[in-house]
Amino acid sequence: MYNRKKNIDLLVSHLWKLGYTIIKRKLGTYLSDPPTVNGYEIDIVAKFHRQYAMGICIDKRDLQDSKFLEKLNYLASRKTKTGNKEVLLFMGFPFEIYKTVKDLTASLDDPIKRNIYLVPVYETVQSDLFSPNYDKVFQKNVERVQ
Repeated sequence: MYNRKKNIDLLVSHLWKLGYTIIKRKLGTYLSDPPTVNGYEIDIVAKFHRQYAMGICIDKRDLQDSKFLEKLNYLASRKTKTGNKEVLLFMGFPFEIYKTVKDLTASLDDPIKRNIYLVPVYETVQSDLFSPNYDKVFQKNVERVQ
């Protein structure tokens, strides 16, 4: 079953582990909702130093949408207003649809693919806080589309 709030929370925790500060997020308690970008809804707006990033959580239903590739193409090609810097797009999704998402993003143009990061989100059960693999699990899951 798809739980949107839970997936957004997991994507937020991935971005925190990568050093991003969450500026706006959907379904949160204290932060405001992010604006729509040309009619497309985004779930997270984050910042790392002067680098901005957007996050979206998708599921199987989104993959069946006929305008999904158009949405990815538009969101991944965004630039900031002031510095004309590229805005990264982090896509969070259940691990079950990883291959489908990877195939869809591989069909995009090369300059656009560089801005997309795939993040399969799932809960990890950590039995030991001092385990050597505790912090490494998040950084291995983020993959840049090539």
